[in-house]
Amino acid sequence: MAALSEVSRRSFITTSAAAGGLMLSFSLAAPAGAQGTKAAQLNAFVTLGPDGVVTIVAKNPEIGQGIKTMLPMLIAEELDVDWSQVRTQQADNNPQAYGSQFAGGSLATPLHWDSLRKVGATARAMLVAAAAKTWSVPASECTTASGVVFHKASKRKATYGSLAALAASLPVPDTKGLTLKEAKDYKIIGKPHPQVDTTAIVTGKPLFGIDVVVPGMLYATFEKAPVFGAGVASADLAAAKAVKGVRSAFLVEGGSDLGGLLPGVAVVATSWWQARKGRDKAPSADV
Repeated sequence: MAALSEVSRRSFITTSAAAGGLMLSFSLAAPAGAQGTKAAQLNAFVTLGPDGVVTIVAKNPEIGQGIKTMLPMLIAEELDVDWSQVRTQQADNNPQAYGSQFAGGSLATPLHWDSLRKVGATARAMLVAAAAKTWSVPASECTTASGVVFHKASKRKATYGSLAALAASLPVPDTKGLTLKEAKDYKIIGKPHPQVDTTAIVTGKPLFGIDVVVPGMLYATFEKAPVFGAGVASADLAAAKAVKGVRSAFLVEGGSDLGGLLPGVAVVATSWWQARKGRDKAPSADV
Protein backbone atom coordinates (compact mmCIF):
# COMPACT_ATOMS: atom_id res chain seq x y z
CA MET A 1 0.00 0.00 0.00
CA ALA A 2 1.47 3.36 -0.93
CA ALA A 3 2.67 5.53 1.91
CA LEU A 4 0.34 8.45 2.57
CA SER A 5 3.20 10.90 2.06
CA GLU A 6 3.65 9.57 -1.47
CA VAL A 7 0.01 9.95 -2.49
CA SER A 8 -0.78 12.95 -4.67
CA ARG A 9 -3.97 14.99 -4.71
CA ARG A 10 -4.93 13.21 -7.92
CA SER A 11 -4.74 9.95 -6.04
CA PHE A 12 -7.67 10.67 -3.73
CA ILE A 13 -11.33 10.25 -4.45
CA THR A 14 -14.03 10.79 -1.92
CA THR A 15 -17.44 9.22 -1.72
CA SER A 16 -20.17 9.80 0.83
CA ALA A 17 -22.29 7.13 2.47
CA ALA A 18 -26.03 7.51 2.66
CA ALA A 19 -26.25 7.61 6.45
CA GLY A 20 -24.78 10.31 8.65
CA GLY A 21 -22.86 12.05 5.86
CA LEU A 22 -19.83 9.83 6.45
CA MET A 23 -16.99 10.76 4.12
CA LEU A 24 -14.87 7.87 2.92
CA SER A 25 -11.55 8.48 1.17
CA PHE A 26 -9.24 6.01 -0.46
CA SER A 27 -5.96 6.43 -2.27
CA LEU A 28 -4.35 4.90 -5.29
CA ALA A 29 -0.99 3.24 -5.22
CA ALA A 30 1.69 4.05 -7.72
CA PRO A 31 1.45 1.97 -10.92
CA ALA A 32 2.47 -1.63 -10.42
CA GLY A 33 5.45 -3.22 -12.10
CA ALA A 34 5.47 -4.91 -15.48
CA GLN A 35 2.00 -5.96 -16.55
CA GLY A 36 1.19 -9.54 -15.63
CA THR A 37 4.05 -9.97 -13.17
CA LYS A 38 2.97 -8.14 -10.00
CA ALA A 39 -0.20 -7.40 -8.09
CA ALA A 40 -1.61 -3.95 -8.76
CA GLN A 41 -3.45 -1.85 -6.21
CA LEU A 42 -6.39 0.02 -7.72
CA ASN A 43 -7.27 1.76 -4.47
CA ALA A 44 -6.84 1.27 -0.73
CA PHE A 45 -9.44 -1.50 -0.78
CA VAL A 46 -8.76 -3.45 -3.98
CA THR A 47 -5.59 -5.21 -5.13
CA LEU A 48 -5.55 -7.43 -8.22
CA GLY A 49 -3.09 -10.21 -8.89
CA PRO A 50 -2.07 -11.34 -12.39
CA ASP A 51 -3.85 -14.63 -11.68
CA GLY A 52 -7.15 -12.81 -11.25
CA VAL A 53 -7.26 -13.18 -7.47
CA VAL A 54 -8.74 -10.05 -5.88
CA THR A 55 -7.72 -9.01 -2.38
CA ILE A 56 -10.35 -6.79 -0.77
CA VAL A 57 -9.81 -4.99 2.53
CA ALA A 58 -12.49 -5.03 5.23
CA LYS A 59 -12.31 -1.60 6.85
CA ASN A 60 -14.18 -2.22 10.13
CA PRO A 61 -12.98 -4.41 13.01
CA GLU A 62 -14.29 -7.97 13.01
CA ILE A 63 -15.67 -8.94 16.42
CA GLY A 64 -17.66 -11.97 15.37
CA GLN A 65 -20.48 -10.23 13.51
CA GLY A 66 -19.26 -11.26 10.04
CA ILE A 67 -18.24 -7.79 8.90
CA LYS A 68 -14.97 -9.05 7.43
CA THR A 69 -17.10 -11.03 5.00
CA MET A 70 -19.97 -8.60 4.41
CA LEU A 71 -18.10 -5.39 3.62
CA PRO A 72 -15.88 -6.99 0.94
CA MET A 73 -19.06 -8.48 -0.58
CA LEU A 74 -20.31 -4.96 -1.31
CA ILE A 75 -17.12 -4.11 -3.16
CA ALA A 76 -16.90 -7.44 -4.98
CA GLU A 77 -20.47 -7.14 -6.24
CA GLU A 78 -19.88 -3.89 -8.08
CA LEU A 79 -16.37 -4.90 -9.14
CA ASP A 80 -18.13 -7.76 -10.94
CA VAL A 81 -15.97 -10.66 -9.85
CA ASP A 82 -16.93 -14.11 -8.62
CA TRP A 83 -16.77 -14.50 -4.85
CA SER A 84 -14.45 -17.47 -5.36
CA GLN A 85 -11.86 -15.02 -6.75
CA VAL A 86 -11.90 -12.88 -3.61
CA ARG A 87 -9.54 -12.98 -0.64
CA THR A 88 -10.29 -10.70 2.28
CA GLN A 89 -7.84 -8.81 4.46
CA GLN A 90 -8.47 -6.98 7.73
CA ALA A 91 -7.60 -3.29 7.49
CA ASP A 92 -5.15 -1.62 9.81
CA ASN A 93 -6.36 1.36 11.81
CA ASN A 94 -6.01 4.09 9.18
CA PRO A 95 -8.94 6.54 9.02
CA GLN A 96 -7.11 8.64 6.41
CA ALA A 97 -7.33 5.77 3.96
CA TYR A 98 -10.57 4.08 5.03
CA GLY A 99 -12.67 6.68 6.81
CA SER A 100 -14.31 5.98 10.18
CA GLN A 101 -13.56 2.47 11.46
CA PHE A 102 -15.63 1.14 14.34
CA ALA A 103 -17.91 -1.74 15.30
CA GLY A 104 -21.20 -1.34 17.13
CA GLY A 105 -24.85 -0.56 16.71
CA SER A 106 -25.36 -2.75 13.63
CA LEU A 107 -24.40 0.27 11.52
CA ALA A 108 -21.81 -1.17 9.13
CA THR A 109 -24.23 -2.10 6.36
CA PRO A 110 -26.33 1.09 6.28
CA LEU A 111 -23.31 3.37 6.69
CA HIS A 112 -21.26 1.76 3.93
CA TRP A 113 -23.91 0.41 1.57
CA ASP A 114 -23.40 3.15 -1.02
CA SER A 115 -19.78 4.13 -0.44
CA LEU A 116 -18.26 0.65 -0.66
CA ARG A 117 -20.31 -0.32 -3.68
CA LYS A 118 -18.90 2.83 -5.31
CA VAL A 119 -15.40 1.64 -4.40
CA GLY A 120 -16.03 -1.54 -6.39
CA ALA A 121 -17.75 0.28 -9.26
CA THR A 122 -14.85 2.74 -9.52
CA ALA A 123 -12.30 -0.06 -9.74
CA ARG A 124 -14.43 -1.81 -12.37
CA ALA A 125 -14.66 1.40 -14.43
CA MET A 126 -10.87 1.73 -14.36
CA LEU A 127 -10.47 -1.84 -15.62
CA VAL A 128 -12.97 -1.21 -18.40
CA ALA A 129 -11.11 1.97 -19.33
CA ALA A 130 -7.86 0.01 -19.48
CA ALA A 131 -9.39 -2.56 -21.84
CA ALA A 132 -10.91 0.14 -24.02
CA LYS A 133 -7.58 1.92 -24.28
CA THR A 134 -5.80 -1.32 -25.15
CA TRP A 135 -8.30 -2.16 -27.89
CA SER A 136 -8.90 1.45 -29.05
CA VAL A 137 -12.66 1.10 -28.59
CA PRO A 138 -15.20 3.14 -26.62
CA ALA A 139 -15.52 2.06 -23.00
CA SER A 140 -19.30 2.13 -23.44
CA GLU A 141 -19.01 -0.87 -25.78
CA CYS A 142 -17.32 -3.01 -23.12
CA THR A 143 -19.03 -5.22 -20.57
CA THR A 144 -17.79 -7.25 -17.60
CA ALA A 145 -18.56 -10.54 -15.91
CA SER A 146 -16.67 -12.77 -13.47
CA GLY A 147 -13.48 -10.73 -13.56
CA VAL A 148 -13.27 -10.42 -17.36
CA VAL A 149 -13.83 -7.44 -19.69
CA PHE A 150 -15.53 -8.21 -23.00
CA HIS A 151 -15.86 -6.34 -26.30
CA LYS A 152 -18.65 -8.13 -28.07
CA ALA A 153 -18.25 -6.45 -31.47
CA SER A 154 -14.64 -7.61 -31.90
CA LYS A 155 -15.04 -10.77 -29.80
CA ARG A 156 -12.14 -9.75 -27.61
CA LYS A 157 -11.80 -10.28 -23.89
CA ALA A 158 -9.22 -9.64 -21.18
CA THR A 159 -8.99 -10.75 -17.57
CA TYR A 160 -8.87 -8.19 -14.79
CA GLY A 161 -5.47 -9.53 -13.82
CA SER A 162 -4.01 -8.71 -17.22
CA LEU A 163 -5.46 -5.18 -17.13
CA ALA A 164 -4.76 -4.27 -13.51
CA ALA A 165 -1.35 -2.59 -13.93
CA LEU A 166 -2.61 -0.33 -16.71
CA ALA A 167 -5.85 0.39 -14.85
CA ALA A 168 -3.92 1.53 -11.77
CA SER A 169 -2.19 4.21 -13.85
CA LEU A 170 -5.39 5.70 -15.30
CA PRO A 171 -7.35 8.69 -13.95
CA VAL A 172 -9.93 7.93 -11.29
CA PRO A 173 -13.45 8.35 -12.68
CA ASP A 174 -15.96 10.66 -11.05
CA THR A 175 -18.24 8.57 -8.85
CA LYS A 176 -21.22 10.71 -9.89
CA GLY A 177 -21.06 9.11 -13.31
CA LEU A 178 -21.13 5.55 -12.03
CA THR A 179 -24.15 3.30 -12.44
CA LEU A 180 -24.57 0.78 -9.64
CA LYS A 181 -26.24 -2.59 -10.10
CA GLU A 182 -29.92 -3.12 -9.50
CA ALA A 183 -30.84 -5.64 -6.83
CA LYS A 184 -32.13 -8.12 -9.42
CA ASP A 185 -28.62 -8.35 -10.86
CA TYR A 186 -26.83 -9.16 -7.61
CA LYS A 187 -24.70 -12.29 -7.71
CA ILE A 188 -22.97 -11.91 -4.32
CA ILE A 189 -25.03 -9.58 -2.13
CA GLY A 190 -27.92 -11.41 -0.53
CA LYS A 191 -26.53 -14.83 -1.37
CA PRO A 192 -25.39 -17.27 1.32
CA HIS A 193 -21.63 -17.28 1.88
CA PRO A 194 -19.75 -18.73 4.85
CA GLN A 195 -17.74 -16.29 6.93
CA VAL A 196 -14.21 -16.10 5.60
CA ASP A 197 -12.63 -16.90 8.97
CA THR A 198 -14.92 -19.77 10.03
CA THR A 199 -12.27 -22.47 9.65
CA ALA A 200 -9.66 -20.43 11.48
CA ILE A 201 -12.11 -19.67 14.30
CA VAL A 202 -13.20 -23.26 14.93
CA THR A 203 -9.58 -24.48 14.83
CA GLY A 204 -8.45 -21.89 17.37
CA LYS A 205 -6.24 -19.74 15.14
CA PRO A 206 -5.34 -16.33 16.64
CA LEU A 207 -7.44 -13.72 14.86
CA PHE A 208 -8.72 -11.15 17.32
CA GLY A 209 -7.37 -8.45 19.60
CA ILE A 210 -7.52 -10.78 22.59
CA ASP A 211 -5.05 -13.06 20.78
CA VAL A 212 -2.33 -10.39 20.48
CA VAL A 213 0.87 -11.09 22.42
CA VAL A 214 3.82 -8.70 22.58
CA PRO A 215 7.08 -8.93 24.58
CA GLY A 216 6.61 -8.03 28.24
CA MET A 217 2.84 -7.92 27.93
CA LEU A 218 0.71 -7.93 31.11
CA TYR A 219 -2.96 -8.76 31.58
CA ALA A 220 -5.52 -6.90 33.66
CA THR A 221 -8.87 -7.86 35.12
CA PHE A 222 -11.41 -5.61 36.75
CA GLU A 223 -14.07 -6.16 39.39
CA LYS A 224 -16.77 -3.56 39.92
CA ALA A 225 -19.56 -3.42 42.46
CA PRO A 226 -22.70 -5.36 41.52
CA VAL A 227 -24.84 -2.26 42.09
CA PHE A 228 -24.83 0.56 39.55
CA GLY A 229 -23.00 3.63 40.81
CA ALA A 230 -21.59 1.88 43.89
CA GLY A 231 -18.09 2.52 45.15
CA VAL A 232 -15.55 0.24 46.83
CA ALA A 233 -16.08 0.01 50.59
CA SER A 234 -13.11 -2.32 51.13
CA ALA A 235 -10.87 -4.74 49.23
CA ASP A 236 -8.11 -7.12 50.24
CA LEU A 237 -5.39 -5.88 47.91
CA ALA A 238 -2.68 -7.73 49.85
CA ALA A 239 -4.39 -11.06 49.18
CA ALA A 240 -4.62 -10.26 45.51
CA LYS A 241 -0.94 -9.27 45.32
CA ALA A 242 0.06 -12.52 47.05
CA VAL A 243 -1.16 -14.59 44.11
CA LYS A 244 1.71 -15.87 41.98
CA GLY A 245 2.20 -13.76 38.86
CA VAL A 246 0.25 -10.74 40.11
CA ARG A 247 2.26 -7.56 39.59
CA SER A 248 -0.18 -5.04 41.05
CA ALA A 249 -3.64 -4.64 42.55
CA PHE A 250 -5.25 -1.27 43.17
CA LEU A 251 -8.51 0.61 43.59
CA VAL A 252 -10.03 2.54 40.71
CA GLU A 253 -12.02 5.51 41.95
CA GLY A 254 -13.91 5.84 38.68
CA GLY A 255 -17.04 7.89 38.37
CA SER A 256 -20.58 7.84 37.01
CA ASP A 257 -19.54 8.44 33.40
CA LEU A 258 -20.45 5.31 31.44
CA GLY A 259 -17.74 6.18 28.93
CA GLY A 260 -15.03 5.35 31.49
CA LEU A 261 -14.34 2.88 34.26
CA LEU A 262 -16.77 2.70 37.16
CA PRO A 263 -15.36 2.29 40.69
CA GLY A 264 -13.76 -1.09 41.30
CA VAL A 265 -10.60 -3.14 41.78
CA ALA A 266 -8.00 -3.74 39.08
CA VAL A 267 -5.51 -6.60 39.15
CA VAL A 268 -2.54 -6.80 36.77
CA ALA A 269 -0.57 -10.01 36.23
CA THR A 270 1.67 -11.88 33.81
CA SER A 271 -1.23 -14.00 32.51
CA TRP A 272 -4.97 -13.60 32.31
CA TRP A 273 -5.58 -16.58 34.56
CA GLN A 274 -3.27 -15.23 37.25
CA ALA A 275 -5.01 -11.86 37.05
CA ARG A 276 -8.36 -13.63 37.35
CA LYS A 277 -7.19 -15.59 40.44
CA GLY A 278 -5.94 -12.35 42.00
CA ARG A 279 -9.25 -10.67 41.31
CA ASP A 280 -11.09 -13.50 43.05
CA LYS A 281 -9.05 -12.84 46.18
CA ALA A 282 -10.00 -9.16 46.34
CA PRO A 283 -13.62 -8.69 45.31
CA SER A 284 -15.06 -5.19 45.56
CA ALA A 285 -17.27 -4.90 48.60
CA ASP A 286 -20.90 -3.90 48.80
CA VAL A 287 -21.87 -0.24 48.92
